[in-house]
Amino acid sequence: MTIENTILALIAAAREPADRNAARAAWVKATAAAWRAAQRQMDERCDEAVTRLSEVEFERLCDEEEAKVDAFRAPLKAVAERDVWPRDLHWHRI
Repeated sequence: MTIENTILALIAAAREPADRNAARAAWVKATAAAWRAAQRQMDERCDEAVTRLSEVEFERLCDEEEAKVDAFRAPLKAVAERDVWPRDLHWHRI
């Protein structure tokens, strides 16, 4: 490996944490936005259904909607509580 290639490799390695942090920040923003959208949709659907469904049907609907919300909340919670990131956002060589 030439000295130029070595220097380029060192620069790339030094840049990796910043790139990874930027990717993680983008993922958090996008996932949080999707979570908020899912929560709004759940609220709208449940608000609309509360007067027209029986209590059992309403609970079933709310459980289904909550599962959709949890699909976005769970990975955010894993990151916040246990530092568990999606596979493509893992640090290399650690």
